[in-house]
Amino acid sequence: MRSKASVGRWLALVAVLALVAAACDGGGAATTVAGTEPPVATTAAPTPAETTQPPVAGFTYTMGMTSDIITPNFWALVGPDGTVYMDYVFGPTKPSLFGIAYPGVVVAPSVAAGLPAEAVEEAGAWTITQEMRSDFLWSDGTPVTADDVAFTFATARDTTLGGDWLSSYPYSEDSSPRLVNVEAVSPTTVKFTFDSKPGLAVWPHNVGTAPIMPKHIWEPIVQEALGSEDPAAVLYGSDAAAIGDVTGGAVNFSSWEPGAFVENVANFDYSDSGLTHTFYEDGTYAQGDTLYYGEGTGAVSTTFTEGPYLENAIFSIYGDQAAAMLALTSGEIDYWINPLGVSPGLRQQGLAAENLAVAVNPTNGFRYLAFNLRKSPGKFPEFRQAVALMIDKELLTQQVLQGVAFPLYALIPEGNQKWYNEEVATEIESQYVGKSTEDRLNEAIALLEGAGWTWDTKPTFVDAAVVPGVGLTDPEGNKVSVEIMAPAASYDPLRATASLWIEDWMGQLGVDARANPTDFNTIVNKVWPGVGEEIPFDTYILGWSLGNAAFPTFHESFFHSRNFAEVNDGSNSTGYSDPEFDALADAMFATTDEAEAYDLIWQMEQKLAADLPYVVLFDTPITEFYSTAVNYPFTSTLSGLQFLRGFQGDVAK
Repeated sequence: MRSKASVGRWLALVAVLALVAAACDGGGAATTVAGTEPPVATTAAPTPAETTQPPVAGFTYTMGMTSDIITPNFWALVGPDGTVYMDYVFGPTKPSLFGIAYPGVVVAPSVAAGLPAEAVEEAGAWTITQEMRSDFLWSDGTPVTADDVAFTFATARDTTLGGDWLSSYPYSEDSSPRLVNVEAVSPTTVKFTFDSKPGLAVWPHNVGTAPIMPKHIWEPIVQEALGSEDPAAVLYGSDAAAIGDVTGGAVNFSSWEPGAFVENVANFDYSDSGLTHTFYEDGTYAQGDTLYYGEGTGAVSTTFTEGPYLENAIFSIYGDQAAAMLALTSGEIDYWINPLGVSPGLRQQGLAAENLAVAVNPTNGFRYLAFNLRKSPGKFPEFRQAVALMIDKELLTQQVLQGVAFPLYALIPEGNQKWYNEEVATEIESQYVGKSTEDRLNEAIALLEGAGWTWDTKPTFVDAAVVPGVGLTDPEGNKVSVEIMAPAASYDPLRATASLWIEDWMGQLGVDARANPTDFNTIVNKVWPGVGEEIPFDTYILGWSLGNAAFPTFHESFFHSRNFAEVNDGSNSTGYSDPEFDALADAMFATTDEAEAYDLIWQMEQKLAADLPYVVLFDTPITEFYSTAVNYPFTSTLSGLQFLRGFQGDVAK
């Protein structure tokens, strides 16, 4: 069982793996995790340490993936097809006003000129007037302007795009606050108008970090879509490659052979090519000669200069983890880009390979079991609570998974130390740890019986073992049968193993449960089938990479009632709807105070721990191997190299 030392024990696990990494790698630059303090910028930064990046070499950077992309359409990436593999390929291709600079995890200007502007009250509304750079170009030489920002917002609103477009540009009537309008005051001045004061979760996070799409490329397609019966579907289905979509990043999509490979090519006209980023130990961040968040009085911890240095990036698709690892150790690929890192069963191969280095990092994510609250049995909270009681995460992680994973009880991961609340997480954890199997079973039976559930044969505990129940029946008279979709062992042996144990734990309660190993993209398509489509799954096991670690907003995305998957392709896959939770999420999005946001986040955590649309299961430190022939600007970073899409804009040889 874990105690209040859980963070220390988790750090110890990372440290042990890092010692292994240090034996095989020269080590990475130290990571400075800085908060988003009030914007302060000065000029004339001290001369940073020399960058280690060489000049453009024009090499091919080869990566492996164990799942394919779904479509080359960036609109669909932010909409219904937002898988991590889609993001690896297409995430670097569209700019935003601001980004989150790693390894420091700070808000940094991108297309914006300087840090985020302040919201001001104006004629009963709240406006933000943000200046933009005049030198930021699309890859065809067209400037990125305020018209592009206004066009992206108008497209999301007018075609009623869902998914993360609703967070990026919160146009819907029930958004709080609602983005009413985006206006191009001039080519380099964009004005956002909100119906109420936007909190930090909205500005600069979400709206300030939202993708910007090229108006001159997409406007004809959007006009065509608006004339159709289903504008969003038409836009999502457009062939981006055929219309010549452009990039604002260091790489651009080039070609795709489904099941074989995807190719990105370098954008040597990338506007930030040659820009130096410097992180100081006192928390200061610098772009070129401009300092942010401090005076740069401490030593430099990390510095690098943006490329691209590659000619092209090839993502080869492999059928399973073993094939990807073989390709890596044999030198066929430079890096295996994988949200899971390398599984324990394959790590020894990487450690033994003389051509590979290793990086071990904490994660900003979790793996979870989700219930469908639209139907029985998932719609009954007592059932979800009973299943959660039966899942012994300590046994699962420490014995079954042999200590390579650590159990989780809250959604904010321990790796995000700025936002993690150990006291509340321990309080949630205490509801489960330290209970015997008999205690768990009896408590689960009491929950179900108290809510009107019955059995043909009730489970019992005899001779230190569970005698499984038979024929669990819900209060409406329905016999309970549950499918547990989970990735196959060839994709993620940890989740595949967890599904089998959860099948057994449900079976002990008298549930007709069956674990179903399922292709990753198939699970995604069944859970998010499209607007207006029925969502019939029972349960599934997947994982989330949680994006912006500087200011977590995922609770609203995953669980607010305005984000139902069947209504707008939102991330609320479970159908969870609770007015109290919605109010907490809205308040968190409205606050401009980080301390208040922190408190509201952990109130949401406590609500979700009681209602359990998800049972958060576990995670692992992320272990990644890469060729010693490639050079990364740093390797110590939250969620590893994969979270930064393999450094396509900065990797060198």
